[in-house]
Amino acid sequence: MKLLFRSYLASLREREELDAILPDLLSELGFHVYSRPQRGTAQAGVDIAAVGKDEDGERKLFLFSVKQGDLTRQSWDGTPQALRSSLNEILDSYVPTKIPKRYQDLKILICLVFGGDMQEQVRGAVSGYIKKHSTTKISFDEWNGDKLAGLLLQGILREEIMPKALRSYFQKAVALVDEPDIAYQHFARLAYELIKGANDEKSRVRTARQLYIALWVLFVWARDVDNVEAPYRASELVLLNIWNLLRRYIGKKSSAAGKAITAVLRHAIQLHLTIACELLERKILPHVGTQDGISMAIRTHSSVDVNLKLFDVLGRIALTGLWLYWIIERDPDATCKAATQDQVARLASMGYQLINNNRALFLPLHDQQAIEIALFLVLAVALNENDARTWLHEMVERIAFTVRTHGRYPCVFTEYRDLVAHPRERTDDYLKEATSGSILIPLVAAFLSALDNLEALERLVDLKAKELQHCTLQLWIPDESSEEGIYVGAHNHGVALCDLPLSATGSELLKTVRDACNQSKDFNNLSAIATGYWPIILTACRHFRLPVPPQFWIKIVDSSPNS
Repeated sequence: MKLLFRSYLASLREREELDAILPDLLSELGFHVYSRPQRGTAQAGVDIAAVGKDEDGERKLFLFSVKQGDLTRQSWDGTPQALRSSLNEILDSYVPTKIPKRYQDLKILICLVFGGDMQEQVRGAVSGYIKKHSTTKISFDEWNGDKLAGLLLQGILREEIMPKALRSYFQKAVALVDEPDIAYQHFARLAYELIKGANDEKSRVRTARQLYIALWVLFVWARDVDNVEAPYRASELVLLNIWNLLRRYIGKKSSAAGKAITAVLRHAIQLHLTIACELLERKILPHVGTQDGISMAIRTHSSVDVNLKLFDVLGRIALTGLWLYWIIERDPDATCKAATQDQVARLASMGYQLINNNRALFLPLHDQQAIEIALFLVLAVALNENDARTWLHEMVERIAFTVRTHGRYPCVFTEYRDLVAHPRERTDDYLKEATSGSILIPLVAAFLSALDNLEALERLVDLKAKELQHCTLQLWIPDESSEEGIYVGAHNHGVALCDLPLSATGSELLKTVRDACNQSKDFNNLSAIATGYWPIILTACRHFRLPVPPQFWIKIVDSSPNS
């Protein structure tokens, strides 16, 4: 286990990785962290500052200077970013002028932190520096990868916190990271067991930190084998589990546990986006402009696999864009906001390229793919309506053709074997079974109305009136029980809007949905919505396969001249 953590720590980058994980580790070990890494501010060589007890039990001020990997001659001295330069800044600037008044009487321990080992050719120079600058008040300590791994085992994963059975799940998830489905199953079991044991404030905070650090380990190992599929799925699960731990403290301003879990949640969101961008920027987006590039990369003989994976990728692009859009809403820095806005627009544009160059995205295979379609439409319609019109128009044409020819039309089945066999029969009875209900048709109809594409809408209305008379048009809206179930993947909550009307203008459909959204107050009462963390709900919908509530898109379609 310790070897696993040593390899993990040695692989971490300095900024936003090693210096991001260390504060949570220190907090778990009982340190009071009063200064964390920040961008754009002068920190005088100190990446992290904390107060805690040393190995002899004496209370001291710990000042950490963090470097990546092994400590080499180059990373020790020779550049302004080298460790020696940082230590000089600590002694010349931080110690004399920046220590808070309440800690000025404490002895100071300056910690040289690096994820790997100290190379022998620099050990003499480091020892000489430490001997020269050590005083009765100031001392130094080496925190290398071996010490950090030991602290991880002692603080985060020690026996009484994570029993051997749970360690086994974690080790298997990491060891099988190049088998994403299996790795995710083991990580999900680890998360389930950790959450099950979180029965008080202290254990909930600890569990949130454990999930976050375990995800970091999984991501770094996956990055090393060039397959981050498992950590991407695990990161969604971690976000939802941390929120489920946090929501009970919302509104309790004096709750120390709530503040601690909120801090972990923010780091987990950043980690989720780091993993998502690693996946999209390296594996997906460079190839969306190539005709059938992503389809061919799936490497399968089954068109079902291509269809399922393409819609999955589209949903990931959309959800990443929506998380970035959420960050724009909360970021006061105008420069960062503009850069993020460009990134969101680029993701929407890349999504359209993916659609246009991979034609399987013009025909969903099963009705649940309305989730990915809704996510992308929510992100992209306001940015490029004409592309959305073209996409939905062609989708309606293909749906109508496949229904009337008993081809591979969107069905209600979700099991893989059923999707591979679809259509099992080319009969009217089978058609009625396979299209007994639909969340896809009302979603597409609503956006066609919003985009003023009445020709395609009329084609859809005609299809429903003739071939799909039996099909129940429906949408899903959260109810008062959804707060308990939506973050953990329960499906026995919410209410269905059934028998939705479909007309040539779409006005009746929009009015029905609008009235239902206005009458239902339960959506706004969801903790993630009430606190402004609305992408959490969309993450739950994508991860646990729940329809996207119409409250997310009704304002978009309300701008339609036909509404």
